Amino acid sequence: MTLHTIAKTTVNTNLILPNDVVLFWQDGVILALKNSVILKQILSITPYCYALSNDILARGLISLIDQQVVIIEMADVVQLTVQHSPQLAW
Repeated sequence: MTLHTIAKTTVNTNLILPNDVVLFWQDGVILALKNSVILKQILSITPYCYALSNDILARGLISLIDQQVVIIEMADVVQLTVQHSPQLAW
């Protein structure tokens, strides 16, 4: 399972495979908003979507994040990077 770390608001969903893990952070957390077309595409491929809480809070988006996205702390990000290889940064 590949870990996709998405730090920008553009993404190529064709590179995401079933059971891959997606982490939204930095400006990428904007893609985790409710009713995001890109998020819906990603969730149709894999249910494993996470977003970094510090980046969500810094942008004032906490109440706007889709409920299917798991909000995690930096320690959890470290665990994801340990558990999943390869990693693809966007």
